[in-house]
Amino acid sequence: MDISRISKAIAEVRGDQKFQDAEDVRNKDIDLLLPAALSDSVRRMAQTATALILRGFTGKLRIHCLNSDPILRSLIETEAGKMGALNRLDFVSHDMGPWRLALGCMSDRVISADASGWTARINGIFDDRKPAAAPAIAFAVACAIAKLFNHAIFGIDKYAFETWDFCLLRFSVGENVPVDAEQIDFGKIGLLGAGGIGSAVGYVLSISDWSGKLDIIDFDTFQGPNLETCISADIRDVNRPLRKALALTGTFHGHKIVTIERECKVKGGEAILQEKWNAFVCGVDNPETRLVLDNVNADILLNAGLGSTKQDVGWVLWTQHGENDPALSSIYKTSSEEKLNDSGDVPEEFREKCLRKSYQGVSLALPFIGLAAGSLLVASLYQNVVGKRNRNTFMQMDLFAKQQRITIR
Repeated sequence: MDISRISKAIAEVRGDQKFQDAEDVRNKDIDLLLPAALSDSVRRMAQTATALILRGFTGKLRIHCLNSDPILRSLIETEAGKMGALNRLDFVSHDMGPWRLALGCMSDRVISADASGWTARINGIFDDRKPAAAPAIAFAVACAIAKLFNHAIFGIDKYAFETWDFCLLRFSVGENVPVDAEQIDFGKIGLLGAGGIGSAVGYVLSISDWSGKLDIIDFDTFQGPNLETCISADIRDVNRPLRKALALTGTFHGHKIVTIERECKVKGGEAILQEKWNAFVCGVDNPETRLVLDNVNADILLNAGLGSTKQDVGWVLWTQHGENDPALSSIYKTSSEEKLNDSGDVPEEFREKCLRKSYQGVSLALPFIGLAAGSLLVASLYQNVVGKRNRNTFMQMDLFAKQQRITIR
């Protein structure tokens, strides 16, 4: 691969005037520690961590594994290739810096993640690990990398080594007996939005072994920043630029989930809302679109949102709306413009783009926040299919604070 050509393409794609400043702020080498015995769950965790680390940081990613594993290497190199960042991978170095992440194993004063069945574990490991469900894998890694990012970039280590479990089948904090994932068919799913959250939903589904039909609804094309904020984005798709929905459909080539692109804007009264859906997922980044979804013809409407001001960056919101639940519009009464008027001095970049934080005058990408939201949404899709729908309809959590302090109602 022509590294100079790829590097030039990245610079052109992003078009960021503060590109070099951003590189300096995030220029941290990350050491990824893996156990000698690699399960498929650990391989998928490593794949997910690679995708997030290469987007959130700009230094080297050093992979430390006692055994050479061609499957693991292929997964990691595939994710690096999406970023045009194969030159940032190091499989042979024995150097070890201060910023480390352990997956499926533990080391002293190292942030770690593990997953077993539907349970994600932060800063702990399972002695007897079941094959992990895709949402548990993605959620565990997203939470751990949020802690790593908070420590390495912002210098905040207060909750870096907080230990906690979360079951994505029960939506329950604390110890739960890990439960196996069943083989299921989702039926017909509508995914509205293929940006940060929608891309994450697609990613979690793509590392699962489930089947179904996924209609991806988005009219927009990729822009430079999407390469870092959208976990499924590929530098080639950004460089064209390709439509987000079409690009996301391409990630499911050969998968049991059949995808199609729906290139359209969703407004009140649109025919697409009257189609019959087994589930409809809202992953857009504006309240206005959410306000027209109350009457979507779906068995269940799922929604996720992210913090959009300096006061709530790092927050993940999840809601679900069935026949007897509060309407989605009831929690989005305020327009985005009114919200901005109340939010004070918010950098322009931060007003318009989710999954970013302004720090020292530099816009930083936070793709792990979107992945945490996407994991909750996919878990809810599964719950709905197997008849274990969560009785709660609202959840919020802060990935940059004490993560297990989750509000669920």
